[in-house]
Amino acid sequence: MTAPAQETVPARETTARHAATGSAYAAALAGTPPFDGLRITGTERPTATGFAALTLFVTAEEPDGAERRFVVRAAPWDTRVYPEPRIAEQYELLRILGRETGVPVPAVHHCEPSARLLGGPFLVMDLVPGRVPPDFPSYHRQGWIAGLPEEDRARLWWATLEAMAGVHRLDADRLGLGFAAPPDGGPPGTAQQLEHYARHTAFFGRAGDPVLTEALSWLRTHLPPEPGPPGLLWGDARLGNVVYGEDLRPAALIDWEMTGLGPAEVDLGWFLWMDRFLSEGVGGERLAGLPGHEETAERYGELLGRPLGPLPYYEVLAGFRFALITSRVERLVLAARVMPPGVPLVLHANAKAQLRRALDRVTGRS
Repeated sequence: MTAPAQETVPARETTARHAATGSAYAAALAGTPPFDGLRITGTERPTATGFAALTLFVTAEEPDGAERRFVVRAAPWDTRVYPEPRIAEQYELLRILGRETGVPVPAVHHCEPSARLLGGPFLVMDLVPGRVPPDFPSYHRQGWIAGLPEEDRARLWWATLEAMAGVHRLDADRLGLGFAAPPDGGPPGTAQQLEHYARHTAFFGRAGDPVLTEALSWLRTHLPPEPGPPGLLWGDARLGNVVYGEDLRPAALIDWEMTGLGPAEVDLGWFLWMDRFLSEGVGGERLAGLPGHEETAERYGELLGRPLGPLPYYEVLAGFRFALITSRVERLVLAARVMPPGVPLVLHANAKAQLRRALDRVTGRS
């Protein structure tokens, strides 16, 4: 199914709407599915839901008094992290995964392509109860995962890898998931993932950056062969995008903004890169009990039933993309003036430093 077109509005209009109060959000959503027939009793903007979207937790009441909880994910045009919001594609993907596969995802209820209500297109889905690991401060430093016994940390890690492998074992063609690929960059695969970001270095604010230029050149020169037909990619595959149940197994894989088509190594490389960034990348140590990256790669090959491609390549690819994204995030943070004057922003600097170290390893400079 082709995703519907998404409408955009001028930045001055979306900025005003983005600043709406909770009651204004409720008024905007009233009458929109699935809230027609329900009474909205509360809206909340959580503080730890990533950078790429406006997120609202909405509580509503059925006519019989039963309470329901939803998540609204909107993409205001002037504060978007990615070149295209792709809300409609996310909605259709979650709809298919929820109805036709065993991948744990939230049930979706509505996709609104218009930007008039919340400043950008949005989707509505169930709020899945459970716990989500923090990114800042890192789960390696504090939080509920740090409080688990080591054997439970390992159990959570392997359960996450099994759920991710379930995504990668899907037959994307049979499910009709061609729309998940980015709209530019050539045929689906590793090269498309690379070139999609390469085409938007100016949008991310890093055109001509020497570290990213070197990384892009190395990635193009060392592009590996595809291991098989392109499969579905989660995109932002990491512990912080999983809702965990009491049994420490994934109750839902969330945040599919970066979805695409390509080899599973793209997701695995990102997963390992983000785990490294949230430990080594911020000057910390990995939690004891979490399986090592080599052990993880070996097990993941077993889950896929095939040898893995060169993971150092896919980790550099992850580092290239992450450095671009963190650059865009910092520009948005500075523009919004949400940090006190004089407070240094180190997210992008840390991301680029980790990419520099990875380039040194793969080029033999370290």
